[in-house]
Amino acid sequence: MIGEDGDFTGMSSDRNDRGRRTRGKAGPKPRRRAPRPLMIYGSTGFTGRLIAQRAVEVGLAPVLAGRDEDRVRLQAEFLGTSWRTVSLDSIEALTEALSDIEAVVHAAGPFVATAPPMLEACLRAKTHYLDVSGELPVFREAFGRDSEAVRAGVMLMPGAAWSVAATDCLAAHVAARLPGAKYLRLGMTQSRLYSRGTARSAFGLMSSDVVIRRNGRLTPVPIGRMERDFDFGEGERTSMALSWPDALSAYHTTGIPNIEAYMEVGAAARVLAPLTARIGEAFQLPVLRPLLRLGAAALPEGPAEAARKLAQPVIVAEAEDAWRRVSRARLRTADGYDFTALAAVAIAERVIGGDFEPGYQTPARVYGADFVLRIEGTTRIDLDLRADEKTRGTSLPQIA
Repeated sequence: MIGEDGDFTGMSSDRNDRGRRTRGKAGPKPRRRAPRPLMIYGSTGFTGRLIAQRAVEVGLAPVLAGRDEDRVRLQAEFLGTSWRTVSLDSIEALTEALSDIEAVVHAAGPFVATAPPMLEACLRAKTHYLDVSGELPVFREAFGRDSEAVRAGVMLMPGAAWSVAATDCLAAHVAARLPGAKYLRLGMTQSRLYSRGTARSAFGLMSSDVVIRRNGRLTPVPIGRMERDFDFGEGERTSMALSWPDALSAYHTTGIPNIEAYMEVGAAARVLAPLTARIGEAFQLPVLRPLLRLGAAALPEGPAEAARKLAQPVIVAEAEDAWRRVSRARLRTADGYDFTALAAVAIAERVIGGDFEPGYQTPARVYGADFVLRIEGTTRIDLDLRADEKTRGTSLPQIA
């Protein structure tokens, strides 16, 4: 249920007053049973293919799934794994398709439309839900079903991807370095690599309002009003506030009551942001949606491997307490698509192995702030040293 303040009411009672789940009170995990397989739904899409390839590489033998029988079958034959076709239009058929599945990685967007039926089917089938969404409404949907998931003994974790696994882990890291922080700000470099699906989802969510968290509540502010400078490694760059899932997810990881997310953008884009948002809102009208789909179809399906290898997104997180003390760190990762495939499969492996917590969850809350350092190509640097620290960086060896 959504409260009048735009946040969810009726949270399960195992959360403390700052939003974080209290460990050990999420209800007992189900008794250990024979391992069931992983399903990758939307496996023929650009991101889905990367996830499927990675899952096969690590020996998970996933069940590939989607709506197009010919495409799914050909992909499964190529990868040497099983497959099935099922539509999201029938909850009953989807529940049946998940009846022998331990966990699903949902990779079929736009998630604002596809996540609700998949969440419903997962709860009915008692199947763990992971997705690669970066869409705030999906996180709200999953959080709203927290109590049901706790009772079913399954974990709901949207954002098992660059967004929000990378940002969530960095937020948890700076929060742990500054207990009692009151403010959390995240800055991200602007990606110039977009898949067709990402572009369609992003344009379909454009709004004249940006959602931040203020005094513990999700709060809309006009787009373009909030700007902040971040040093992504080459001097300070101006960034503009945007709606990002961390306004919800990082709160439940860290309990910090004031959270803002920003993305590096040029001066022209900042000036034109309100107009661009209104145009995006217009294209969400039913009469103009066909034009949006047509425009997205003209884009490449996804960035080439060579371009992805050159990309190195950077995230800066800073936590600040009431005394203006600041904990700040910088995270550099592989490109968002490759990172997503690695992170989604790494989380799926742990879930199938019994390492999960029932209910709505976030990556860092369950797997720790250092989980991100196990993803190939990821480095973290602390920009504000504590007195007892001797190094400026932390990195863990990749775990195969």
